[in-house]
This record gives sequence, structure tokens and C-alpha cells, in this order.
Amino acid sequence: MGWFFSNLHIHKTAEFDMDAFRAALVDRLGASGYLPMDDPKAADLSLSIYDPGGRWVSVCSDGLDFFTEDSILAISEPLSEQFSADVLTVSCFDSDCLLLNRINKKLDISAWVKIGTYPGLKARSMPTQWKDLVSDAAQWKAVLRRKYSFAENALDELEPLLGLSPGQGRFCDELIADQFGKCVQSFYFKLPESASKPEPPKLSLFQPSLMPCEIGKDQCCFAINTGEKTRGLAIAFSGSYVENEDIRFRHVRLECSLDQRHRKTIPLSLEKIQTAAGQWIYYTELPHFPIREGVKDGLGWRKAMDEGMKRAFGVRFTPEGDPRKLLDITVHFIPLKNPEGQCGWCVWLYNGSKRAFVEEYNHRWGEIIGRHPTAGGVRLLNIDDYDMDD
Repeated sequence: MGWFFSNLHIHKTAEFDMDAFRAALVDRLGASGYLPMDDPKAADLSLSIYDPGGRWVSVCSDGLDFFTEDSILAISEPLSEQFSADVLTVSCFDSDCLLLNRINKKLDISAWVKIGTYPGLKARSMPTQWKDLVSDAAQWKAVLRRKYSFAENALDELEPLLGLSPGQGRFCDELIADQFGKCVQSFYFKLPESASKPEPPKLSLFQPSLMPCEIGKDQCCFAINTGEKTRGLAIAFSGSYVENEDIRFRHVRLECSLDQRHRKTIPLSLEKIQTAAGQWIYYTELPHFPIREGVKDGLGWRKAMDEGMKRAFGVRFTPEGDPRKLLDITVHFIPLKNPEGQCGWCVWLYNGSKRAFVEEYNHRWGEIIGRHPTAGGVRLLNIDDYDMDD
């Protein structure tokens, strides 16, 4: 996985005032429901301001994101107008794309430059609308034309052209302690209690896999709680393959602490049982497994994603047996104290049928393979290789 970060930079002008700038940012977070607090350990998010003494003052916050045109303009335009200044945002998408936006209300400029590509990003580069802001317009255009293995590496050449201090374009929470600490002021906020999760535990899929199971290869699926915290989890595998054991599973384990470099794993032993309704399933229970409460409403998408990684859990398994039954594999996550709050994964869930999944999968990957023949070794599916329901 590559690097995601976003930040904002405001150009110092005669109208710029640090106290007024800080107040404008705090007011912005207040309008989103965040309440100031002093304890960073109990905070839901932070706001950090970096002033290395150069031409630009920088901001990063897990309560503010600059990953969409709407979120960028919503904060950049008012700041540019208030301080008669250029406002620059820098957004990195999975190290595949670096997107810069410039807003100057006084000059009526709203301009973009982009390095790399990322799905859904349609911003069109306008390098000529930056020529009065950069020190060398020809070099600026040359840097933007280059190819980079990691899009954020372009900042090494873009920063001096913009008058940013070395590393300033990468300003983000993860680097503050090691690279920026001495020149950073940080402020902390919490969400109101109404943003907590009083509902019964209810599970939903977390970043579900859209790749089909393969015999002898690892597969995984994850879930997250959207209600109040609880304890006790059951895992079940259902499908037509269970009764006659056409497919068995090995190396089955629960994974959690997904945000850590080394995830926590718990080996699972599945038992074949018959439900009250007569259905055969593979089943196991973890009666003491803690399920954290849902992510608070109101967090920015990046902060919500980070909090989700801390809370999510899942099952990893390797199927063995009849490959024709692979599309039948369904995994259920069941909170023991509220079984009605369970969720389930099967690869064709969002397509409505196995046939529709295979057709959509081949269409999607066919286009990708057409552009990138290796495509990570992905192969198209043959519908005749699987048992269909129709």
C-alpha cells in the first residue's frame, strides 16, 4: 500500500496574521461539530500548524482532508479571500498520484497540477497558471512531465520551485515527531458524545475482497462493528460444499490489529455442524473476543479509515477440494450477543448472482489486462468452470 496524505499551505502576505489564521481553522473544525480539548490521548483528531520561517505556513489535520475538489475549495477559497493570499493544497493518493491545487481569489485563479494517475481523479493540469508563483516556469513544466515510481517523490523538485522548505510538501501527522516537531503547534479536538455508538452491536463488511477464492491460495475477508462494543464472535462458512465436504479449509485464522505492522492472529478450528434449519456449516466461536465500538460519526474519511483499521477483524483461510464450488463460499461474522447483527461475505454479493459476477469481473479485468498485459498475474474466469445457480 502506498502513501496517502493531504495538507494545506498559505502564502504569507501583508494581510496574513497567525492568530487570525489559527482562529479561522479552529472555527472551521467547530462548524463540523468538533470541540477543543487539551488531552491529546483522549482526542478524536488534531490540527497542526507548521511555520519554518519561510514563505509558507502549513497545516495538516485528520479532521480536514483535501482529497476532493469540494473539500479543497470549501476551505481554500475562504482563506485565500480572508488573507489575500495564495492557498496551496497537496494531496497524495496511494503514492500513485500527486495532486496540487492553487487558489488565489484576488487573481481569480483556481488551478491544478497532477503527477501520476488515480481512479476517479479527473483534474486537468494547468501548469501555465502557476508561472507567477514558481521561480522557474520552464523547470516547473519539465518536472511535471517526468514519470515517478512514487508520485510524492516529485515534491523534492517541486518544493524549491514553489519556495517551500525541504520536506514541507509532505507535512503530515506521521512525520511531525521526526521531521517537523520544533516548528509545529498542535491543537486537539473531540466529537460530542452524540457521535458515539449506543446501538446494539452490528457488523458490516470492511473493504471486502472482489477476488474469487482459488484452491490452495489464501483468501481473506474482514468485518467491522458499527454499533456499541461487545464481546464474543462466531465465524461460520456456509454453502453447498459443506454437507459432503466438497471443500475444506486449512490454515484458518482470525486476524485483528490491522493497523499494526505485525497483525495479531488467532488459529481457528472449524467444526461441521447442522443448524436448526437443517443447513450444514463449518463453525467456530470465540466467546471472549473483544469487538470494539463503531467509528464515531463525523470524522473525516482518512481518520475514519485509520480508525476502521484499528477496529476491523477478519478471517484468513485456504480452500482445498472441488474448484467448481468456489463461488459458493460464504463467510459469516456473528456477534454472539446480537446474532441479528451479523454480516456475510461471498464474492458475488454485490452482483446479485454468480453469473453476473463472472461477467462483470471479466469485463473489468479484461479492460485492465488490455492496457497492462501482466496485471499481477490475474486471469479471466471461465463460467463453465463453476457450478451456477441458473
